[in-house]
Amino acid sequence: MISHQLSHRTVLRASSASFALGLALLIAGPAHAQQATTTPPTTTDTAGADTGAGQEIVVTGSRIARPENQSATPLAIVSGDVIQSQGITNVQDLTQKLPQAGIPGYSRTNSNFSTTGNGIASINLRNLGSARTLVLVNGRRFIGGVAGTSIVDINNIPTDFIDRVEVITGGASAVYGSDAISGVVNFILKDHMEGITARVQRGITSRGDLPTTQASISGGLKFGADDRGSIIANVTYAKDGGLLSRNRAISREDCSYICGPSAYSSYPAQGRFLFSPGIPGVGGSYLTGTTGAAAQNTFTFNSDNSVVSGFPTGYGFNRNGVRRISVPVERYLAAASAKYELTDSITAFLEGTYGKTKSSSQIEPSALDSIGASEIGSGYGIDNPFIPTSVQAIIAARNSDADPNNNVGSIQFARRQNEVFSRSNTNDRDTFRVAGGFRGDIGNRWNWEVSGVYGQVKDHTETQDIDVRKYVQALDATLVGGQIVCRDPAARAAGCAPINLFGYNTASAEASSFVRASIPRSDDIKNTELVLNASLSGTLFALPYGDVKAAVGAEYRREKSVDNWDELTNAGLNSGNQTPDTIGKFNVKEVFGEVDVPLLQDLPFAYALTVNGKARYSDYSTIGNVFSWTAGAEYAPIRDLRFRGNYSVANRAPNINELFSAASETFPSVSDPCDGITATTGGGSFAAACRAVPAIANVIRANGTFQYSLADLQQINGFDGGNRGLQEEKGKTYTAGAVFTPTFLRGFSFSADYFNIKIDNAIGIIQRNTSIEQCLLTGLPQFCGNVVRSANSGLIRTVNAQNINIATFKTAGIDFDLAYNHRLGLLADDEFSLHILYTRTTKFEQRSDPSAPVNSGLGNLLYGEVFKNKVNANVGYSFGNFALNWNTTYLSHMVFQPESEFDTPGTIEFLLARGLNQQQAEIAAGHNRIKSRMYHDVQLKAYAGENKQFELFLGVNNLFDRKPPVLEDSIFTGGPTITGTTTAADVYDPFGRRFYAGAQVHF
Repeated sequence: MISHQLSHRTVLRASSASFALGLALLIAGPAHAQQATTTPPTTTDTAGADTGAGQEIVVTGSRIARPENQSATPLAIVSGDVIQSQGITNVQDLTQKLPQAGIPGYSRTNSNFSTTGNGIASINLRNLGSARTLVLVNGRRFIGGVAGTSIVDINNIPTDFIDRVEVITGGASAVYGSDAISGVVNFILKDHMEGITARVQRGITSRGDLPTTQASISGGLKFGADDRGSIIANVTYAKDGGLLSRNRAISREDCSYICGPSAYSSYPAQGRFLFSPGIPGVGGSYLTGTTGAAAQNTFTFNSDNSVVSGFPTGYGFNRNGVRRISVPVERYLAAASAKYELTDSITAFLEGTYGKTKSSSQIEPSALDSIGASEIGSGYGIDNPFIPTSVQAIIAARNSDADPNNNVGSIQFARRQNEVFSRSNTNDRDTFRVAGGFRGDIGNRWNWEVSGVYGQVKDHTETQDIDVRKYVQALDATLVGGQIVCRDPAARAAGCAPINLFGYNTASAEASSFVRASIPRSDDIKNTELVLNASLSGTLFALPYGDVKAAVGAEYRREKSVDNWDELTNAGLNSGNQTPDTIGKFNVKEVFGEVDVPLLQDLPFAYALTVNGKARYSDYSTIGNVFSWTAGAEYAPIRDLRFRGNYSVANRAPNINELFSAASETFPSVSDPCDGITATTGGGSFAAACRAVPAIANVIRANGTFQYSLADLQQINGFDGGNRGLQEEKGKTYTAGAVFTPTFLRGFSFSADYFNIKIDNAIGIIQRNTSIEQCLLTGLPQFCGNVVRSANSGLIRTVNAQNINIATFKTAGIDFDLAYNHRLGLLADDEFSLHILYTRTTKFEQRSDPSAPVNSGLGNLLYGEVFKNKVNANVGYSFGNFALNWNTTYLSHMVFQPESEFDTPGTIEFLLARGLNQQQAEIAAGHNRIKSRMYHDVQLKAYAGENKQFELFLGVNNLFDRKPPVLEDSIFTGGPTITGTTTAADVYDPFGRRFYAGAQVHF
């Protein structure tokens, strides 16, 4: 929920809770926009009374045309004018204001530390995951922008080319297939226009940073005999400059309970060094502020590279000084659509979009060490000529005294590689999509369409890295002919240059160049998608109270994804984790149908009664057959009031990444509850369960105890990755609501809809220790299938952590949507508009596996980040040549961790029990409760010209400069904190007040 924060502190404190409740009653929702999801208001697009009574169109959630304000499924609609009235240049900023939208899986503010995908923008309806939200463009699927998934990068949707956005939440698989388990977002692009419109906008914060630019040109014309053809196109350039962590007080310095030098990283740019007897990992302390006896084993450097004993406070590295709050994103977009009436009943159409997106991350240089890292060796030998003279003297003294425990065999290091290599990413993505086909009608009774869609994404991510083999060679230096060279003659012949890490900027350009990988660390992704669809809709026959309408069709879809890493990453020979490539594909054949049956009409207390049903049968090449369906009914006792309800069973097939990601071996740190068990060990169910394992019982009889050696534990391996045995997730949704569109109050509409969504067999990963413990206690295959014990010794040999159908999600609440448009008559040609959207969430629960506790994410940041109350309200007023728009987003209060989980009524005692000291506990307790927030955006627009073809606008977002809450990384681990931001930057606005101005001209 990227909240565009604006708030008034005084108002907030006094009335946070009451605001939500008060608005809940007043707020409600627009007529045709059914659930409370439409973001900012518009004047007429959601008010059923003004959309043209009786006009039948096809809206998202159905393939049967019907009056726009009578959608059977709760629906929210936002017009393109609304987007422009808020100065939105990236459509994710719009979708995140929707009360139904949750925390995006990818955004500008949470992807700086991603190894790939920096700057991608996704949508997450109901907080059920971006992979469970289906994104359409003009009612058709859009190619996924993340390797091996259906997650769409909506950076590729040009805001100035959007006609409207339609949103439904809850299961829609019966209409659209897999991935629509939590809802659908359908971007409808403009398809007709005459003339040319040019628009430009520039923005900057009140602090003079985060520059933004957008410029676009749209144009359209008609052609051919009798204007039977038309074409419309748009070209857009948009750039967001990104924001550095050091440019905001909240994130200027590293924070660990207290921000500042005491929290700086112990991997400094000048190095932190340790005298060691020569065995990796053995030696003194590394803690910041090392003093006393431990300091005798540790040293570092001053800024002039003189030696400092120990590692005093203030000598660490401030990582936030180089990190980003948001990544820069630069976009080049083009979109076009054309249609031509071949005959009076057949039209050909073609549409295409292309987007090039460039982004980059910026994080601190890599922290590299030789402590316990065998791949880098054991550091420096004591004969290394780079060792400072004063340090050499200490080594000589310690190795010649009478105490052998003082001996130094090597010098281990922990040092940031500032001048050696940068691990920040650069990203370059190309997205291409083309859709085309034919549509027409048969005897004004049936409509048909055949279409095809092809999409392709290419994503290249690149960063510098090292070759660990060369790094080890460069660390081992000696003197030859008075010159410091690499010790290995073969390495010297290959160009090895010795590396000096003792101090600031001591690694030479030659050494840095040598240890860098000859090929950069890179990831090349290619996703492709082909969809072929044929559908027929119209009237089957007439009943006494209306026509029975139906839609049927068939669809074929084929998807393929290739995620190709460089050779060193594949082999684990650079500074990152070993990562295999992933290649996978699948296809699915589907048939679908829908029917709408009127039972009563124009009777007393039965203005209308209709039942409807939808179904889809799918045959996947990966999981086999899947069936989705929806049943619903609508009842209008009078013309002005309509009730509706739906029950849906939706499915999500596992994606390519979940199925085909290659298994990568790891050697995890796990514990076996059976370790140390004897024939008489008590202690509850684990002891009995262990003795029930035949191999363990045999070992106990023979040896008296079942025990692991250190070598036994170190030999336990495991595999992470995909699972080709996965099955579909299943979601069950029911909604019940009412729509009020009074004929006596023109321009007014209100809807309220209850929703309840449950997802079973959700794909997740079981933690390894959980698998071990629950296999012993329950014997269930979902746990025991991950654990392999030796048939002879009973020792654990392998514990896997692969994808499995194991998790559950539940969420429920009420959406309200109210819209009102009316001419007040205060000034000439004036018009007032009000649109309020409000979601009151009453439940959000998730469970990672049947043995895990049920975690409620409602009102807390640790388990779900779901606001109990989220409101978006928009007020517009236009008169003459001026228009004013005011948009407010309200987010109810949160806690980091539910208070019910604290052992005592106060939080400090609980935090002390977790190991925090008094000062740390007081800070953490003070930050556990997060106050509600309101964010205000305002825009003033002026028109000129006879037809208002010239437009100037000025706007302010986060008008009252509302600050985000302080959430220190070290306290709020496991929660929403985004590294480098010291807050939940994808929940709360981290930017502050922002200004923008622009102009538009139509000719």
